[in-house]
Amino acid sequence: LCLLQRQATDTFIIILMVGYSISIILLDLQAHVGVGTPAWPYFVLVTDFLLVLEHKVSVTKSAVVTCIVWLFVLMVEDAFRFGLYDIEGTPDREDRIKVCDCETPPCAKGFALSFSAFLLQLLVFIVDFICTRGFAAAVLSEKNRILASIETANRIAVSRS
Repeated sequence: LCLLQRQATDTFIIILMVGYSISIILLDLQAHVGVGTPAWPYFVLVTDFLLVLEHKVSVTKSAVVTCIVWLFVLMVEDAFRFGLYDIEGTPDREDRIKVCDCETPPCAKGFALSFSAFLLQLLVFIVDFICTRGFAAAVLSEKNRILASIETANRIAVSRS
């Protein structure tokens, strides 16, 4: 029964994280089109959540790869404007004038600026991932130590009875 509950919880978490990741991508795309606040940093929460819950490594890796690929796609779109932002539509005329002075905002930023922004975003994401992974590993180790102590104390109590 406990194993069945764990599998159901794992399935629920996977579905939740996939839905959350898709939502982040769509919100981030909308933010880039309308020059809003980027949503990609929420991927940090997804990976932190998976690390702290001691979830399957493959699911955590999938979340990390999804974030990195998304950041890369944004970098290419920001640099060369291949049309990803056009899927969402274009902002109103007044908003376009505020953003930049090109025919179809948001305007291409060029490779150097886009690549440096990509590297900075990647640095933030990876540093957080490494720190949280270390924290999660330390918490798991401490939890296992406490469980082993409780089990030992229980064995001693039972043997004295």
